[in-house]
Amino acid sequence: MSFTPYLSFQGEAADAFAFYGELFGATPVLNRFSEIPPGGDMPPLPDEQQNWVMHAQLMLDDGAMLMGADMPPQFGGQKQAGVSVAIWRDDANDARTLFDKLAEGGAVTMPFSKTFFSEGFGMCRDRFGTSWMVMTGDPALA
Repeated sequence: MSFTPYLSFQGEAADAFAFYGELFGATPVLNRFSEIPPGGDMPPLPDEQQNWVMHAQLMLDDGAMLMGADMPPQFGGQKQAGVSVAIWRDDANDARTLFDKLAEGGAVTMPFSKTFFSEGFGMCRDRFGTSWMVMTGDPALA
């Protein structure tokens, strides 16, 4: 079994997944609300939400997957809160580079540095509001 993070956005999913696709070397697949056939079960969206992403998926070569969507607030959707996506890299330099790219334009909540449980660990929120934990070393020891 594996768990797949499903990220919530409000109008930024396409930009976020374009960034994540470039960062992780994969092509995002996007389905937009405007693609829903007429007469479906979903109430119509305002014009400004028609091009929002109904579902986004990023599949990496190693089988890892990241999913998400723009969640219309009128249906109870809200931006992400209370969850971080954790990423392991074998190499501390690779982990630091990834951390720096994710933090650019966002906010560092814990600078990337050596800890008692990892050769490198840091926490940040990217410019789209996604919280990340980037670490290196043996995941079994954390």
